[in-house]
Amino acid sequence: MKKNLLSVCICALLTIFSVSSSAQKLSFGEYTGVNFSNLHGNLTSNKWEPKAGPIAGIFLEYKLGRLFAVQSEIGFISQYYEMKTYEQVNYYPVGIPYDYLSSYQPISGSIAPPYYALSNWDFSFLRFPLILKYQTPTRLQLGAGGGLFYSMLMNDDRTKAERKSGLESGHPVYPSTHDWGYLFVADLSYPVTKELRIFLEGRLSTGKKVFIEKYSAKNGASELLFGIKFTPDRRDPKVQENYNISVPDTSFNRCYLKPVLGVTMAWNTGKKLVGNYSEKFGANAGLIFGYRLDKTVSLQTGFQFQQKGYAFSDSSYYNHRYATDLKKSGRFVDSNVNLDYMTVPLKVNFSFGEKIALYVDLGIYAEFLLNANCTGTTIKDYRNGSDYRKEKYNLHDAVEGYYEPVDFGFLGGLGIQFPFRDKIKFDLGIQYANGSKNILKKPGEYDFKGYYDDRSFKNRSLSLKFGLQLQLPN
Repeated sequence: MKKNLLSVCICALLTIFSVSSSAQKLSFGEYTGVNFSNLHGNLTSNKWEPKAGPIAGIFLEYKLGRLFAVQSEIGFISQYYEMKTYEQVNYYPVGIPYDYLSSYQPISGSIAPPYYALSNWDFSFLRFPLILKYQTPTRLQLGAGGGLFYSMLMNDDRTKAERKSGLESGHPVYPSTHDWGYLFVADLSYPVTKELRIFLEGRLSTGKKVFIEKYSAKNGASELLFGIKFTPDRRDPKVQENYNISVPDTSFNRCYLKPVLGVTMAWNTGKKLVGNYSEKFGANAGLIFGYRLDKTVSLQTGFQFQQKGYAFSDSSYYNHRYATDLKKSGRFVDSNVNLDYMTVPLKVNFSFGEKIALYVDLGIYAEFLLNANCTGTTIKDYRNGSDYRKEKYNLHDAVEGYYEPVDFGFLGGLGIQFPFRDKIKFDLGIQYANGSKNILKKPGEYDFKGYYDDRSFKNRSLSLKFGLQLQLPN
């Protein structure tokens, strides 16, 4: 049934291509590439390693004026996951002080070998995205945008009877037959001929359906694509001639585009902060669009991918935050909590100077959690009879379920710009962001009562950014 549906969809899309290829605003093409799986959810007992899988598809693009386009496609993607449980257990005789454990050399056979338990999940999907993109009107074209996708599971080994029986009994059968979620894209394309472009594209997808029930796990992937785009040239030659000899617009350039890349130092603040927290470093990248109100003031928006979070090192019952009952110590945790966000700012920019310009940014932002994981190590001590046991675990927990999906706050920054080439400026700046919302979800009924713990976290970050500001034609 699904193979027939795939054939019908491909035929329908090819029919659209053949009927509409005479329109200058329409383009079509194909792509292929690789994706690296990224499982989301509350996965706090095992290490999940990403695996590479194939991706391919065909697409149709329609131009909405000079700067924007909408794209739809039929794609195939396979996402592979591997779960690895790692445990290293060391046994030490009773009577050796804890401070000397690091230098103690146990007798032969007193160290248990590492234990590995492997499990694999493989999913193949037929995917239908709808994407809105911004594209620069340049020869080397930069595009960026996002949208939604709907996908159908192709390698489903469950029968309809099994799924119906599970639904009637109140125990749905997993994995789900479909998925939906968000898709963010950025690409570079270059014209090989007048009608043909090659492009390189990066994507980030985040699914919203639970696919592995036991772990409340959802699909996600980082994708790298290479493809070609064909745009039939059907313009009237007379119109083309007039277009070529038209006088360029010499008025004040109001619009500009600024791709940025940099490093972020992030930490958290809250009401108690009883645990031992510190800052962590991550990357940031994005695309800023500006509109000048005059030569000094402009409005800016866009999107940025930012790695935030914090480092945690203390005795706790949780790997990602401080929690203890003060009567007995929990395991010792040394971890990094990595929170990946897509940030949408709205800023007012004040710029002073001509060739070398100083600027100040002030504004607000909203950011959406794309992924959350906790990495590091945890150590726990046991005494059992005549033996002393020390367990060490390597952490790679997905902790998305513990944090709010949306954050917001205010930001401010300053920087300097130098002329680089005609209509291009080199940009160097710093930006401070202050979150105003508690990003930690309220503990559920499964949490232990009576703990002395942290339950209020707020994002803070200081970013160093490098960029190129490109003037856009009016």
